[in-house]
Amino acid sequence: MSKRTLLVMGLVGAMGAGCGDTGETPPADTAVTDVADVGKGDAADDAEPDTAEPDAAGDVDVTPAPALQAVEGEPNFAVAAAGWYRGDFHYHTNYSGDAKEQGGDDLAVAIAIADAYRDPVFLAANPDKAGNGLDFVAITDHRTDAAFADPDFTHDHLILVPGEEYGGGGHAIIAGLDHHIPHDAAAGQAQDARHLEAMAEAHAQGAFFSINHPCQENMWNWSVDLVDAIELWNGPWASFYTGASPEHVEAEAAGAGFMNPFLPDAIANGGTGHNDKAMRYWQNMLTAGLHVAPIGGSDRHMIVPAALPTTYVRRPANPAFEGLEGPALGSDGIVAGVREGGTFVSRSPFGAQIELTAVSADGQVFPMGAELPGAGTYTVQMRVGRAEGGRLRLLSGPLKAPVDGHVSADVAVVFDEPIPSDLAKGEFTWEVPAEGAWLHAVVLEDLTPDPLPEAVQEALAHFQVASEGNALVVMAGALAPLLDINILLDPTLCDPAAWDPWMGQCMPVDQGTLATFYLPDRIERLVQIVFEDGAATDWAMGAISSAFLARPQ
Repeated sequence: MSKRTLLVMGLVGAMGAGCGDTGETPPADTAVTDVADVGKGDAADDAEPDTAEPDAAGDVDVTPAPALQAVEGEPNFAVAAAGWYRGDFHYHTNYSGDAKEQGGDDLAVAIAIADAYRDPVFLAANPDKAGNGLDFVAITDHRTDAAFADPDFTHDHLILVPGEEYGGGGHAIIAGLDHHIPHDAAAGQAQDARHLEAMAEAHAQGAFFSINHPCQENMWNWSVDLVDAIELWNGPWASFYTGASPEHVEAEAAGAGFMNPFLPDAIANGGTGHNDKAMRYWQNMLTAGLHVAPIGGSDRHMIVPAALPTTYVRRPANPAFEGLEGPALGSDGIVAGVREGGTFVSRSPFGAQIELTAVSADGQVFPMGAELPGAGTYTVQMRVGRAEGGRLRLLSGPLKAPVDGHVSADVAVVFDEPIPSDLAKGEFTWEVPAEGAWLHAVVLEDLTPDPLPEAVQEALAHFQVASEGNALVVMAGALAPLLDINILLDPTLCDPAAWDPWMGQCMPVDQGTLATFYLPDRIERLVQIVFEDGAATDWAMGAISSAFLARPQ
């Protein structure tokens, strides 16, 4: 049975049977207040400063000013004019066999969908979304470079990054390559050795090599010595994929004759979903001193639009790109930005933005993602946009050596404060110990800033449960109340005049086999729901920054 058939069956079944019939979700009338309230109450309390009152002696108790302060300015600060380029690093067309089978799109339509956030029809219905179009998209079809020779591999303002999804044992993005890099090991060659060769071949072509969804069933249980980045956010943050099991890891290691030092702890201690585990994988790499950039990718095959999540890449400091802006920066500039480490990942082109700057005691200034010159005191300057009512957390851990061949990060939340406005700034004093340390930011957004209609509550009931089984079917069942299946199966029926702000909005540029739907912001937050201690919270994952890393002196 094809994946497309499974998907459609999941949608039809869910629409016919109702969301409460799966046996693993709460009833359809579950209210938002039923979500586990992990940390949310504290945020609400912190958002209202204590009133200073005289004590018994008549002295006034002065409450410290909040660490994050509301400031004037543009919340959408990470734009190309300011040196930030937004896009999608994991994007399939019908040159991928599975995407074609699932009702995906040919190259020209796929590129048009990537640019649909600039569509005048879309902006007429969503005027508040203006100014959020993508700057780049990496075309990453499975194990082929066929798209690059297609005459439709061109665009007047989107930077098209030539790439492919590499992989047999484990998957990876190679972005910026000139020609296909095979993944098959030669006769008598270990698969891990082939992977290391492929990383070197990617670098020889001027590309970067980033391991993909490393904690899904097709995990990255291989070397990462020459890796440039890690896809720690693949598709929705919600737990459609719970990830590989410890037993699966042991079986894979036994078959490969190799055990990645970061994977076992990530699977065992990385949280509920595969993206949670991937973030832990990255933190384990940082703990071992492997300083790589975090990226995200939609892994789009069909139905959903591009850039869920969105990766932001800072214009590289490399003098070769001085003065180049906009499309002139080109694919090479996007690749160089990742290799310099200047990235952050947001849930969508309209989601939270984060920027950190580290200032040493002697006044040296380091951009987000930089290596710092060692132990000491640093002032971390924080700027966060488009996350009012959420929380900003800084996570840190010391560098340390493997124990019995395994690495397990000692992660501490060193800063956790409410975000008071749509643009906020603050400072944090970071004491880096002698053994070295790393630090990165996580932005949590309010999951449900508005009351939810009943149909949307039904969808939320699915997202509140860590799902098992075929992820396509699970996701289809969760989104079924929010999509028009008639339009899904016949995209020519798409009528923008009938768009509903609480339903998936069909994209007129897709007239292919299956329709593509833009998810309005209040719905899209739901698919980014965060779990803590195994329970759903009232937070959506908003953004994750690249990390500062200071090595031992």
